[in-house]
Formats: sequence, structure tokens, C-alpha cells
Amino acid sequence: MFGIVCYIFLMVLLKDLNFSNAEPYNKQLTIFVGAGHQECFHQPITTTENIRIDYQVIHGGLGETHINFNLMDPSRRLLINEIKQEKGNLNLVASETGSYKICFDNTISSFNQKIVSFTLEVTAADREEQELRDLRQEMLTDYQFDLAYTGIDNYMGKIQVNLMRSRQNQDFLRALEARDRNVAESTYAMVNNWSWAQFLSMIFVGLLQVLMVRSIFHTNGTFYKFWKCF
Repeated sequence: MFGIVCYIFLMVLLKDLNFSNAEPYNKQLTIFVGAGHQECFHQPITTTENIRIDYQVIHGGLGETHINFNLMDPSRRLLINEIKQEKGNLNLVASETGSYKICFDNTISSFNQKIVSFTLEVTAADREEQELRDLRQEMLTDYQFDLAYTGIDNYMGKIQVNLMRSRQNQDFLRALEARDRNVAESTYAMVNNWSWAQFLSMIFVGLLQVLMVRSIFHTNGTFYKFWKCF
């Protein structure tokens, strides 16, 4: 009774688990199957999951490298039964959730031990589709990155061109400013020199006028005698 309850609890737990987003299960083993014996393994698998089994007899002792292979579903219905095979490659989709039984049967041999290497892979039903979606998303992400990078690169190019034009305009304005400053300084020097010349001329003319006026009223002066000669 306790065993039945545990089995029902295991079935409910496996049914409630979400295997669609689980990581794929991949296991590789090398086993020894004694003469007249069989080795079995149990693997919990949910509905619609893909089952892939590859096996090969790598050593058959002194006899042939043949073995029987069986695969049973959780209800212990025989899904695959291969007789005296050296190797096999099996693919199927689980139709029921539960513990699947995988057996390697060497009862066909009475004396020779067999060495079998096998790989069991369990993947979600939409694994390939999910990988394609991930690949498309990655390609879309790369395309969006390239598009964004191209936009940024073009924008930076425009900024560089505008900066070069601004620098050229600033250089042109500096040249105009230097020319205007040179003209202003030369004009200032010319006006300053001309002003000094006028100032000195005014002083000289003023002094000359004073001397001439004074010479008119001083009849004994040197300037009076000089003017009287004319």
C-alpha cells in the first residue's frame, strides 16, 4: 500500500513539473552486462519530450558483439525491442509522463560478458524551435546593435564635421580680428604722431607770434631791425 502511494505521488509530481523550460538531460555511460543477465535504468520523462538513445557493444568477450535492447514506458508497455544488435540509434517522443525503463539484455549469451557504451539524451519537444527563436533574437539583437552603432557613428561624424567647420570659422574670425587690430594700432600710431606734430607746430607758431608782436613795439630789438630790412 505504501509503495502504491509513493508511486502515485511520484506520478503527480512529475506531471506538475514544467519540463518544457528545463535544461536538456544528456548522460553517457559504459556498462558491463554479465552473461545471462540484463542491466536496466529508469529515467523520469514527461509527455512530448524527445528521447534519443545511441548504444554500441564495444566488447563481446569471446563471442559476438550482440545484445538485446528494450525500452518500456511508465505503464511497462514495450515501446522498442531490438534483438541481437551491435549498435542502435533510436529517436521517439514520449507519450506519457513517468519513469521509462531502459534495459540491455545479455541473456542471449551464456558465457561472454558484454561491454556497452550508450548515450541517453532527453530534450524538450520545442527545443529546436526555442533554439531557432534564440538564434533569431540574437541575430535581431546584433542587427539592432549594428543599427544603433551605425546611427551613433553617423551622428559622431556629423559632430566632427560641425566641429571642423566651427574651428574654420573661428580661425577666419581670428584672422579678421588680427587684421582689424593691426589697422587700429597703425591708425592709432598715425593719429598720435600727427597730434604730436600739430601740438608742437602750435607751440612753435605761438612762440613765433609772441616774438613778432614784441618786436613791433621794441624798436631797439634785434627782431625789429630784422623786420625793418624788409
